[in-house]
Amino acid sequence: MIGFWDVYERSQNGPFIKEPEFDRQVGVVAGELVQKHGIRFDPEQVIPADDGLADRVYQAATELFLQLGIYCRDTSRLIKFRAEELQWALKHAPTTVTYGQGPDTRVMRHRKVEASLPPFCLNTPVGCTVAEERFVAMVQSYAQEPLSDTFSSAFSQTVGGRPIKSGTPQEVEAAIWNVVKLREAARAAGRPLIGIHNLISNAEKTDATLAAIQEEFGAHPNDGLGVAAIAEMKADYERMKKVVFLDHKGYNRYGLYGPIMGGYAGGPEATAIVHVAHHFLGLLAFGAQWHDGFPLHLMQGCNSTRDLLWLISVTGQALSRNTHLLIGVSPFTAAGPCTEMVVQEIAAIVLAATVSGLHLNLVAVARNKLPERSSGMEARIGAETGHLIARQRISRKKANEIVKKILGEYESQIPEAPQGKRFDECYDLKTVRPTQEYVDLYDRCKENLSKFGLEYED
Repeated sequence: MIGFWDVYERSQNGPFIKEPEFDRQVGVVAGELVQKHGIRFDPEQVIPADDGLADRVYQAATELFLQLGIYCRDTSRLIKFRAEELQWALKHAPTTVTYGQGPDTRVMRHRKVEASLPPFCLNTPVGCTVAEERFVAMVQSYAQEPLSDTFSSAFSQTVGGRPIKSGTPQEVEAAIWNVVKLREAARAAGRPLIGIHNLISNAEKTDATLAAIQEEFGAHPNDGLGVAAIAEMKADYERMKKVVFLDHKGYNRYGLYGPIMGGYAGGPEATAIVHVAHHFLGLLAFGAQWHDGFPLHLMQGCNSTRDLLWLISVTGQALSRNTHLLIGVSPFTAAGPCTEMVVQEIAAIVLAATVSGLHLNLVAVARNKLPERSSGMEARIGAETGHLIARQRISRKKANEIVKKILGEYESQIPEAPQGKRFDECYDLKTVRPTQEYVDLYDRCKENLSKFGLEYED
């Protein structure tokens, strides 16, 4: 058995190493393991159906994790683990996690490759900045979607008209405001008891986050918080302080991992190994109940490229075949809302994820860089597509043929993807309903996607 305080002790006394050297070692070791295990990205097998490949990725990730461990930025020391400790943690990892209460109680369960169990849909305007006067409407547009199992927050640019600055009293105020407004949005959506999987997006520092997660502000027992690793394979005490709080308060928690393909890890094969290893980091250092990945392309800032689709699929298969971990992915598109391309990108990522055993954290659009470019319609597109794929039991082989056809529609446009429309341009702010233009566009896209083999139902 290994617990948080064992991890903390090792962060104090583990082997010393300078951070640039650790970064170098991540790439070197991952590259060596790619060669050792014969892991190769085939552009024609975007969604591979090779169980052996998935298992080799998993084995390589295990070896990388045990060799490198986790780098603690505060002490410049390595937190190392033995094989039996990792296996114990995997054996005793949670098999379910419950969000929400009453009629909105939802339970996340392990999904297998090509499972008929629909993906758990955690709908949120991932990282999108929005003016505070439109904050409630934007997050309401996610909470009110019928397939939303939980929802979460946009990032308000100001609170009370004041910019939010990390480490200031204003950050504490913003964090409290964040929780209050999320629960207000849940009530406005007619779902006052829906779970909120990440209660705070308006704060960076732990003190502000912990000040806000209180019942009097709107936090409910089955709500939760994300704890993010630092790319690649790093943690710090700011994150670990949240773990101590969550151990005592009992809120749900998930690990959040964003390895960069083209960064320290290298190409798609090496980054796939590192991405799987991040799940071990989250399990052992954060006590994560479930795991959300958002691997990204260094140059394109999305994960809808051919190589990232492969990475999402093969890592999902590696983990779903070899563990019972609860795993998900956050789609990041290049295109913005109310464009045909954003529908195509979401469909491609969701296809790769759903047949590979993943749940869905829906969705970051417009490279997650443009203010106000996010709406509940993107979550609807992703959730409906994920449920359709599971219901129809689409195989990996069929999914691969479909996704290549979808890539043919948008792949060349990724570098210059359309920015799309702002939230207030594609939703009626009074009714919080999508414009007829967006609904009609989605219907046209479903007709086209049906011709590729994604047979949407009326």
